[in-house]
Amino acid sequence: MENKGFDNTSCDALSGPPLVLFDMDGTLLDTRNDIARAANKAREELGLPLLTVEDVVAAVGDGVNLFVSRVTYPENHPRFEAAKEIFLRHYAKNVTGDTKPYDGIPEMLDSFKRLKFPMAIVSNKPEKLVNDLVQYFSWQKYFTCWLGGDSAEKSKPAREPLLMALHKSGFSAGYPLVMIGDGHQDILAAKSMGCRAIWVSWGFNASPTTQYPSQRCDHPRDLLPLLLASQ
Repeated sequence: MENKGFDNTSCDALSGPPLVLFDMDGTLLDTRNDIARAANKAREELGLPLLTVEDVVAAVGDGVNLFVSRVTYPENHPRFEAAKEIFLRHYAKNVTGDTKPYDGIPEMLDSFKRLKFPMAIVSNKPEKLVNDLVQYFSWQKYFTCWLGGDSAEKSKPAREPLLMALHKSGFSAGYPLVMIGDGHQDILAAKSMGCRAIWVSWGFNASPTTQYPSQRCDHPRDLLPLLLASQ
């Protein structure tokens, strides 16, 4: 979704700060408990044994279809579509239950905004749920747009959602980007764009799954110094 009220006129195409793209789950927000609860409610309704939170979290990152196929039935199973509908129904009912920003994220967003860094969210979760979370936390003031896994023709690790974020943020091709996330999807999407990638260690993935990340960050308070050091 695009934020029509964001003003990017201070960002010169040659010398302005880069457009900073954030993943959502495992980067900005700790969503693990709500996702796991919805997954297990779906499994219970389908007559399947419950999974641990760790097992569910390990399935997150590649979009809703692959997630549901990992926690219920494969995509070619006759009950897959029903399983997806059940999961999404339960998750939509309680998408904000235990979900909260990681420590330091609100302060980090304030600092980025104060220094006029344009920011956008590029997630692989459904756009409606991304929008619900942005609205719940009143984050519209920070982001030029917020995209889900169904916003563009392809989702991360493809480059299409990054290109869409660039366009919706009001920038032309070639404007500098930085992709920040905890998953290999984020890193590979950055690689496909030829842009800088910062892997964050506080999220769902214990270690980078590719050698591409430009940098590693261990706490949100360190993100701004990392970006300023390269300006």
